[in-house]
Amino acid sequence: MTKALRGPVRLGSYTYLPAPAETHSARGVLMRGGLPVSLEATEEILQEFVDKMNSLETDISQRWVDADTWFRLAPAE
Repeated sequence: MTKALRGPVRLGSYTYLPAPAETHSARGVLMRGGLPVSLEATEEILQEFVDKMNSLETDISQRWVDADTWFRLAPAE
């Protein structure tokens, strides 16, 4: 089970607009240049991919902050 996204997500030149959480039967929309791209069979896979990428981005951001703090606090040789 994937967590629901709260807003649009940029995927390169595309924007993914997830379905509202309260409408379980609705599908999200992938947009490019203001035009929708069909997601018929791939939405669940795309949703899982976006969730994983968001998780990785959060993890990398935290590691970057931790590494930056460590470098600033490390004594100069």
